[in-house]
Amino acid sequence: MMQRLIALFDGRPQTAEAWLARMRRSGVDERDQAAFLEWLEQDEDHLRQYEAAKADLASLAPLAGAFRGDLARLGRRRSSDGGRRVLIAGGLATAVVAAAVVVWPSLQPDHVGPAPRFYISAPGQIEDFVLDDGSRVTLDANSSIQVAFADNARRVTLVQGAAYFDVVHNAARPFQVAVADRRVIVTGTRFVAALRGSQAEVSLLEGRVVISRHDVAKSQAGDQAVALIPGQSAVFTSGAEQLVLARRNIEVATAWRDRRLVFHDAPLSQVIEEVGRYVDMPMTLVDPRLGKVRVTAVLPLSGEAPLIDRMEGLLPIAIERTADGRALIRAE
Repeated sequence: MMQRLIALFDGRPQTAEAWLARMRRSGVDERDQAAFLEWLEQDEDHLRQYEAAKADLASLAPLAGAFRGDLARLGRRRSSDGGRRVLIAGGLATAVVAAAVVVWPSLQPDHVGPAPRFYISAPGQIEDFVLDDGSRVTLDANSSIQVAFADNARRVTLVQGAAYFDVVHNAARPFQVAVADRRVIVTGTRFVAALRGSQAEVSLLEGRVVISRHDVAKSQAGDQAVALIPGQSAVFTSGAEQLVLARRNIEVATAWRDRRLVFHDAPLSQVIEEVGRYVDMPMTLVDPRLGKVRVTAVLPLSGEAPLIDRMEGLLPIAIERTADGRALIRAE
């Protein structure tokens, strides 16, 4: 037990639990992603262990609050003859709570109900899930959501990355996705939500959604809510008042859910940034001017050949792989 707790704070995680904690942190960089993929490839059983750790995360989430309560009671406890015993117990409780803080993200739930479940996709992997109500979710690479269904609403939180939702209609039990500091409220529809740092985007493919600052169960949920129509996107930043609406080709923008990336007259710098979420090595434009070159291309995310090789074959670039694991991109 103590070895696993210590492993959570090691520079390079060695267990499935430690990797789950590392990959759920904000600001996971390319080095972490490459190391995680290397760990998965070391042993065929590592993926099974990682999936089991995700399942444990969902089932053990309620214990985090219990540990904090125990720690608080230990802090108030005074004993003239058991000081050393209380100190040891308090230290153990502190270690367990510290582990819980690392594993369970600091989310502020809209509703107290059943323990939430977590769905996670690894770097470079796109995952499909079916929720308990039959709604379907596709997670983009290195993305995660928290799901907590209650009698009055189906609540989801986009923790990081991007997710496509195909929601089963139920007017009596609306579906809500928390994205940054907004709530996307629907009864049944198809849409995509993305969260990259503090920048958020919601794109509607079919049906109707409203974007609110309040939980769906609150009486003020409809106050100043912004409605989207199919083909429309809303872009906003956490903590900022402004919400920008724009028309765009949603099917192209969300092509990743069909395991392909579509670019139409896009700067090469944008292509490199997008592809970077699906490859296991950092990519650098040797000549920054090359990033302004505009390209139109479709890059398949599935197949036997590595994505970086397919990119080199379909774009006007040449890629040099360095001994330290980088990809230097030059003009062809």
